[in-house]
Amino acid sequence: MKDYLNFTGKHVIITGGRRGLGRAMSIAFAERGAKVAVVAANPDGSEIMAELEKAGTPGLYYRCDLSKPEERDGLIDRIAADMDGKVDVLINNAGMQFNESIESCTLENWKTSESILLDAPYELSRQVIPYMKQANGGKIIMISSICSHREGGGNFSYGVMKAGVTSMARCMANSLAGYNINVNAIAPGIIRTDLTAACFEEHRYPNFIKKYPAKRLGEPEEIASAALFLASEMSSFINGHLLVVDGGFSGN
Repeated sequence: MKDYLNFTGKHVIITGGRRGLGRAMSIAFAERGAKVAVVAANPDGSEIMAELEKAGTPGLYYRCDLSKPEERDGLIDRIAADMDGKVDVLINNAGMQFNESIESCTLENWKTSESILLDAPYELSRQVIPYMKQANGGKIIMISSICSHREGGGNFSYGVMKAGVTSMARCMANSLAGYNINVNAIAPGIIRTDLTAACFEEHRYPNFIKKYPAKRLGEPEEIASAALFLASEMSSFINGHLLVVDGGFSGN
């Protein structure tokens, strides 16, 4: 039987791969043999590099502030040069959010959200396409959010930009499917990360899970599992899809 989740020899780039969802995805791919290039704003990548080596496949680390166009420029070329000129999978995961409504969202917050959540995935995807065309295929995965299609409350610019990410995946897929490049998105519900720590506090957790048919919130490894599927040959005929991973919240 073919092992569809064996990524030995594959080259994977994960933005925001140092912590949270990105960390879980980075480790999951390394455990399955992939060479993982982690992109993150923090200059210290020693911890995630040690974890990838422990997982079985040493990785690469690139410090990059994705909010700055000059740092995004040529990023994929620099990484590909260190990975034998090949990029099989790009996961646009890096993110952030402000606690705001339409009335409290400042222009500065709006532009920061736009730069990280929309401009970076757009530019990095454009940069990686020539490598995937040359290899006759590849996978681009966008990390969106349930906020892209359901009110998240208190994160206005984040929700708007994530809706754009979902649409970007669909529109990109339409033009790239003929090159054997699959573009899809994942919409996580509330997943345990540094950003969502308050949701998991003992006095708050029961109120949150009332809205979740699964009667619990999610773990980062559950998003990593979805990413492995979309990056594998098992999803070879899936294009422009939004895979919702939210314990049934969106259908409730």
